[in-house]
Amino acid sequence: MTDQNQTPARRRFLQFAAMVPASLGFSATWAEAQQSMIPTATDMEGPFYISNTPVVRNLNRFGKPGEVMRIAGRVMNATAPDSPVAGARLELWQTDGRGRYHPQENGDYSDFRDDQIDMRGTVIADDQGRFDVLSVFPTEYWPRPPHIHYWIRAEGFRPLITQHYLDTGPGNRPHRTARVLRDQSPALYPAPTFYIEPL
Repeated sequence: MTDQNQTPARRRFLQFAAMVPASLGFSATWAEAQQSMIPTATDMEGPFYISNTPVVRNLNRFGKPGEVMRIAGRVMNATAPDSPVAGARLELWQTDGRGRYHPQENGDYSDFRDDQIDMRGTVIADDQGRFDVLSVFPTEYWPRPPHIHYWIRAEGFRPLITQHYLDTGPGNRPHRTARVLRDQSPALYPAPTFYIEPL
């Protein structure tokens, strides 16, 4: 494929990969794989989903143990990859630094005391589809590598349930795997972009 035939989104992926050090695990191959996985692949819901969690700026509201990090990412339109999805609602849930969910149950927010709901919450994307929230590095638990669960909704789009994988080999999911950047404080998890499908 010539450069003239590449979409702007595909060119941007390849340019980004060329600028990122190989030590971070990114490459043109990674970028092409990312571009080929539009829309973002679904994944299992996983355990201990709690509906109607509050909007938060920090998933770790009650000081659970773990390495502090910031999660930053973006939600985009899968049929127009350069178009952000403004106001997308992302529900996130994950383990703390000891590999434990809070609570280790399914249900609705109203079923629990507020202080039982931790390491989870709702984040609203801005006008450019960007989101940013504090958390801690989710510890692996057998047999799962470190990961974060997402349930993403936006008016006019299909809901997306998926997961991101942290500091693991890309394997068959390079579009949903990235490394935590620890050369800043707090550490940054540059979450791979979500591409969601219109109805």
